[in-house]
Amino acid sequence: KRLEHMEKHSLQVDKRLEQMEKHSLLVDKRLEQMERHFELVEKKFDQGDKRFESIERQLEKQNQAIFDVHQEIKQQMKWTFAMLITVSGLSITILKLIL
Repeated sequence: KRLEHMEKHSLQVDKRLEQMEKHSLLVDKRLEQMERHFELVEKKFDQGDKRFESIERQLEKQNQAIFDVHQEIKQQMKWTFAMLITVSGLSITILKLIL
């Protein structure tokens, strides 16, 4: 009877070990899935970083273009002001000569 009990116990232990082994395989598969998922997430972050770098370069180009336009407007305003003074001076000279 004692031997039967030990055999039953041994079978139970074997079954439990098989269950644990199956569970371990499931855990390993789940860990592999999680690793693949994290790799995908990391790739997406890398793509996001590249996209942000691209946007940053575009913004720098736009900022430079705006700065260039601003400089050109300043030059045009200086030229227009100089022309206004010149034309005003000529007009006053002509008026003085006529009157």
